[in-house]
Amino acid sequence: MIRIVLLLDSLDVSAWVWEAVFKVSKAPNSKLVLAVINQTPKPSGKKSPFLYRLYRWADRKLFLKQPDSFSKKNLTSIPHWEVPEFHVKPIQKKYSDYLDSETIEQIQSYQPDLILRFGFRILRGKILKLTRFGVWSYHHGDIEAYRGGPPCFWEVIRQEETTGVVLQQLTDKLDDGQVLYQSCSQTDPLSVQRNANKIFWLSASFMARVLKQIEVMGEEKWKKTISENHKPDPRHSPILTPPDTGEMLGEWINLWGRNFARKIKEVFRKPHWEITYASKVKIREELPAFQVISNSENKLKKGGFRADPFPLEKDGETWVFYEEFDPDLKKGKLGVGKWMGSQLVQNCIILEESHHLSYPFVWEDKEQVFLIAESGEAGKIFRYRAKKFPYKWEKLGVFFEGEGYDPTLFRHKDRYWLFLNQKPLPRTSPFVELYAYWTWDLENPQWTPHTLNPIVSDVRSSRPAGKIFSEGDRLFRPAQDSGKRYGYRIKIQEILCLSETEYSEMTVQIISPDESMGSLGTHTFNFTQDWIFSDSYSRK
Repeated sequence: MIRIVLLLDSLDVSAWVWEAVFKVSKAPNSKLVLAVINQTPKPSGKKSPFLYRLYRWADRKLFLKQPDSFSKKNLTSIPHWEVPEFHVKPIQKKYSDYLDSETIEQIQSYQPDLILRFGFRILRGKILKLTRFGVWSYHHGDIEAYRGGPPCFWEVIRQEETTGVVLQQLTDKLDDGQVLYQSCSQTDPLSVQRNANKIFWLSASFMARVLKQIEVMGEEKWKKTISENHKPDPRHSPILTPPDTGEMLGEWINLWGRNFARKIKEVFRKPHWEITYASKVKIREELPAFQVISNSENKLKKGGFRADPFPLEKDGETWVFYEEFDPDLKKGKLGVGKWMGSQLVQNCIILEESHHLSYPFVWEDKEQVFLIAESGEAGKIFRYRAKKFPYKWEKLGVFFEGEGYDPTLFRHKDRYWLFLNQKPLPRTSPFVELYAYWTWDLENPQWTPHTLNPIVSDVRSSRPAGKIFSEGDRLFRPAQDSGKRYGYRIKIQEILCLSETEYSEMTVQIISPDESMGSLGTHTFNFTQDWIFSDSYSRK
């Protein structure tokens, strides 16, 4: 049992902190034994310049989103809260807080194994080495580029593709601790408030996840794994502070100017996807030369498009299933067409629901053809079976209870695995985290979650992009990189280890859009014996 001490400025905390502590309190291998409360909390730096404070006030007023990660909740409202309190007055220097020997002894009397920091300023002194797991603390930002603060601010101002967040074990050096868990989400192009809201919500699960890793892996193996992970070296990145008035004025004008131009462009140039194809090449050795499939029949409505191609070879013919977006209904339907080597013919809509459908994952089993689709709006995944292939289908019922984006099914060794994206909390992005579930049987699946879910937490490689495939005894997972924009490019991830308790992967190939030709994204990758099918995003 890991005995945990909390460092707080108050029992009234931000909602994301309440969520983080709540998740830790439910961890089966931990116990909250003490809440150390700072009686004299001070801000970690000098007062921010007026124009920066005005900008943040206006940003919150315009873009406050619910649920708000910064709204206040009291920790005593956590069910079964019986954590003793210890009120202290730290020794306060310029930007740092120290705890005196008497306070250290009092904390030590509770025999803590771990300290979680949610208050105080920069911690120095003996407290950092008091427990065997040290002091864990968050840094909301890319720790290699954005030391200091404000959190999630500079990424918006400087148009960074992603905004990172790190859970680290503190040392005496600022933002130089051992990284325990990290993730990143797509940066909001306009609002620091919205950007921070989703990042702080995303981070709320990290501490409980690391505790789970320790439980599953064991302390010795976990420490070895952590020590082998990347440790940031921020020596060449300056410590950032809020911009002064002149800098903030210039940045504010640039921010609104470029977003105004972006909105004008979006009004006149609508998002458009097209299915592309290429001759089969050796993955990891060559890049496919994709061409757009011409829509010579069944012309689409203005604003409509096709994407997410999934091919299936049956009885000597190749059929390509796809999403067809209906601009009038603002939702996707599922269609299919017969592949003739350069175009799709005999196109037909095969499935329509009241909710959006896309990502038609289709497979054949025991001479029957089945299909599951992305149906995140419905909050569950349904399975369909072809009554008369490929045009007539019947719904068999719920395949997976719970939301799931881009569900990808495959068999590995003795069981079936289902990979999909889920949101850890309502205000977070569905593009950031990959979850895995397994079952022995597809007829009546009882899905067991991977013990370390989510197995990937990174918007640059988490979302599925097509069927998982093998080459010899090696397993590969097409993944979307939505860092720069949704569906920006495809990464081929080699799955290095997959079991009930372990998962690891690495990028072995990147397929990027040809932006010189107007292509802004590609986010699906599937193939047959002779052909590769993908899609291309542009604005027209």
